[in-house]
Amino acid sequence: MLFLSRRIARELAFKILYAIHEGKNTIEEAAEIVLSKSIDEQHKHFIFKEVRGTLDHLEVIDKTIQKYSSAWDLERLASTDRNILRLAIYEMLFCEDIPVSVSINEAVDMAKKYCDEQSYKYINGILGTVAKEEINR
Repeated sequence: MLFLSRRIARELAFKILYAIHEGKNTIEEAAEIVLSKSIDEQHKHFIFKEVRGTLDHLEVIDKTIQKYSSAWDLERLASTDRNILRLAIYEMLFCEDIPVSVSINEAVDMAKKYCDEQSYKYINGILGTVAKEEINR
């Protein structure tokens, strides 16, 4: 069994979301593409909770992104940026067991790894504003 950190599990959830939205894959197809067979059940559960939660709340999440990224239409955002924002905002709005600061830091770190050079600043700005304006905890 491969034991993962939550950071790596989040990255895998992001990659599944990316494969769903860009490759038009189902959750199962995307998971087959992204996940290795040897991932432990605890982290598989976390990954699928993140993916399904994001997809289940996509309308609210996308409206939140649109509200705070007024300069950019949602579809004009790079898909990597959009899916990192979606995952982080899902956690921020719907996962009370995950500190908002952790969601923001993880998203910024993923953006530094997977997005354009300046994307992490944009993502940090949007998430910081969402935290200030939308979170009551």
